Order: sequence, then C-alpha cells, then structure tokens
Amino acid sequence: MTILKQIPITTLALLISVLAGCENNHPASGQTPAMEEKAHQKMVAVDSQRPLVAVMTPTAGNKTAGTVTFTQGADGIDVEATIRGLTPGDHAIHIHQFGDLRLDNGKGTGGHYNPQGHDHALPSTEMRHAGDLGNLTADADGNASYSITIDNVTLDGAHNPIIGRGVIIHAKVDDGGQPTGNAGARVSQGTIGYANPG
Repeated sequence: MTILKQIPITTLALLISVLAGCENNHPASGQTPAMEEKAHQKMVAVDSQRPLVAVMTPTAGNKTAGTVTFTQGADGIDVEATIRGLTPGDHAIHIHQFGDLRLDNGKGTGGHYNPQGHDHALPSTEMRHAGDLGNLTADADGNASYSITIDNVTLDGAHNPIIGRGVIIHAKVDDGGQPTGNAGARVSQGTIGYANPG
C-alpha cells in the first residue's frame, strides 16, 4: 500500500491500461491471432479458386498467338489452350519461371518452372518440372486446341503457385529429353494473370 500511495494516479492508470493491453493484443477487432490466421487462410482459399489466363503473343519473326487458361477443377488444375499461327504438327508448351515478356525472343521468362528440382519429363511422369505441360498438336491450318489436368501446381496457393509466371510455346516437339525436351525456339509467350470474371 505504501508503494501505491507514492505513484501518481495518472501513472497508475497508464500501468493498468498497458497491462490490460498485454492480455488482448487486438482490442479493436476483438480477434485473437488464431482467429486472424483462420480468416487469412479462408481468404487465400477463396482466392486460389480464381481462374487464370495467359494471353499468348508471338515472339519476333513468329505469328503464334492465342490463350491458355488455368481453372481449379475437381482433380487438379484444368489447362485449356487455344492457339493459332503454328506450323502443323506437335509443339511443346511449358510454364516458365517468370512472367517477364520484355525480350522479344521469349527468354525473359527464364527456364522451366521447377521449384522442386525434378528432372524434365512429359506429363505422364509424376516426378517432373512443375511447368512440364507436354505437347499440343496443330492441324494443317496451324490451329491447336489442347486440354490437360495437372495436380503438381496451384493457381495462387502455397504449393507451386503459377500466378505471375510465364507460358512458352516452342517451335518443336518436347521429346522428354534432358534438360528441357529439345523443343527448340520460343515462338509464343504469355504471362499468367487473373482472368476477368465478367
């Protein structure tokens, strides 16, 4: 009691206020850290369902263009490509590290997206680059439609997110060889971004 009598009332009130704040770090929102983390996880889960799209543009000297969409499906990520301006036959399609299209030869996108350090392989092989999507086939008019479902990436989640990365279509077929399938030049490039829901 003697000590308390020597402390001014204003100082005592401040001490009580600080001690009360230590017990509740979120007085304004009324949320505990656990509650905030749960809300954050819910928000991320909702965001990870948003479809993504890469609008493909030709690299220098080429005319390959189109779109590649990525949608969350029941069994993984559904990839749909609609491409024109190809030479007839098979052409490799890969997700690359970066969505940087500033170089007109497509090399600003870096190498294959491979966060887990696997060897290159075709989609039938489970242990492969996260960006290994295989081959699409162009008809006699240079048009190609391609569909595949992959389960080794997420749209924008914690595991191998593809948002903001690049898509490359190559001049040649991906033969599954090392290190990147012997697929030749990059004839088209695009950046993976959020699709307009409208």
